[in-house]
Amino acid sequence: MLLLLFGILVAIGVWSWRLRMAREGLREAGKLAQAAINMPRKLAFRYRSGKGGLSLIEDPREAAAIMMMEVARARGGPLTENQTAAIDREIMHHFEFGQEEADALTAHAAWATNSAPPPAETMRKLSQLIVSSSVLGPKEIVDLDAMLVSVSEAEGLPTRDQLALLQVYRDKAGLKT
Repeated sequence: MLLLLFGILVAIGVWSWRLRMAREGLREAGKLAQAAINMPRKLAFRYRSGKGGLSLIEDPREAAAIMMMEVARARGGPLTENQTAAIDREIMHHFEFGQEEADALTAHAAWATNSAPPPAETMRKLSQLIVSSSVLGPKEIVDLDAMLVSVSEAEGLPTRDQLALLQVYRDKAGLKT
């Protein structure tokens, strides 16, 4: 009787161990399948990570938001609530975004300017992207100038540094001042 009980316990232990090993094998197979699914994304990231931060920007709206952030930060000091509100207002009005989308784009622009080249160089590169965009016409180029001016005036008269960045954009865009 004792031997039969011992045999049953051993059989249960063996089957338990086999089920656990099968479960581990399925878990490993799942990990491999997930890695295979993510491989194209990882390869694209590795390709893109070789580029500089500004060269990854393709959307003119993203470029415009970063340019507005550069103009706001050129005032000196931390970004103010008025400047953030001005950027959000311009994004919502011109890009037809909701408040949540505008906040997200503003936060992204703030993050992007932290690792961007000096402001004048950033403005030159992004201005070139705006001017050469096939989806933007003369009206949008003039509208962006007005957006940049609005942000520069969020805390009163623009500073010299802000005016200098506005001039960089206007020179690239061929706008007369």
